Amino acid sequence: MTKKTMDGSETFEKSQEFVTNHIANSEKVVESMIEFNAAVFKGGEAMAKRMYENYVSNVAASFDGVKALNKTNDVAEFYKVATSNVASAAERYTEQSKNVAELSGKVMRETGEASRLAFSKSFSVSM
Repeated sequence: MTKKTMDGSETFEKSQEFVTNHIANSEKVVESMIEFNAAVFKGGEAMAKRMYENYVSNVAASFDGVKALNKTNDVAEFYKVATSNVASAAERYTEQSKNVAELSGKVMRETGEASRLAFSKSFSVSM
């Protein structure tokens, strides 16, 4: 049995091949992580936008409610308007909560899919 040894040029070629493969694999991993992070930021942005829209809507509704209360002429009318304001706020908050929950589910599904794709891409590297 003779042991075959590589000469300097073969060693250099094998080293280059090894490094080339690892560079390509690293690029795939980094690209997949960029795609995943983009999905996370997109989902976060959608949630932040929805929450801000709800905030602006609720502030406007609060001022409208106070203005309506200020226009009342007696205690009975004040009570009627106040009760209507509370009922409207409850309906608005319920609808907003439902919409936020639906959006959250959508964001989680999309981010989960992006995560799955990134994971698959990261481990489908060639050696």
